[in-house]
Amino acid sequence: MTTDSLLPLHGSCECGACSFEVRTAPKGRFRCHCLICQAFNGKPFADVAAVRAKGVVLKNAGNISFKKYRPPPNFNRGACRTCGKPVVEAAGFGPFKTMFIPASNFEPGARLPPVRMDIFYHRRVLDMPGSLPKYSGYYPSLLAVGKMIMSGL
Repeated sequence: MTTDSLLPLHGSCECGACSFEVRTAPKGRFRCHCLICQAFNGKPFADVAAVRAKGVVLKNAGNISFKKYRPPPNFNRGACRTCGKPVVEAAGFGPFKTMFIPASNFEPGARLPPVRMDIFYHRRVLDMPGSLPKYSGYYPSLLAVGKMIMSGL
């Protein structure tokens, strides 16, 4: 985990037109292998850091196009209007609102927590080596991420 002395963290989309500042330590990090994450990220999985939304400042937010790809849990996925690459995803509301930021969007050398799990593993197109927990199915995957986020609050 990051410590306050290492904050804020900075990053941006691939072209730099949309940037952000993270003023609170990420609550966890995981890889999602769901079909939506594969399509949205253009990769075999999404490697994201979960951060309380109130600790994230989006710069040039008007250049981010948000879209919901399915009904609840209603992730609002934001892509840069310039390069089309993922910037940030948001879910939840009020004090439980969480941002999911691709690890690759952070500046090089950013102190992010290690990946703690793989979710929607039954949808994987690439096997993950190692002994991290691997959750398959909709509810087991959502519960695992929810538990990780809640334990970090």
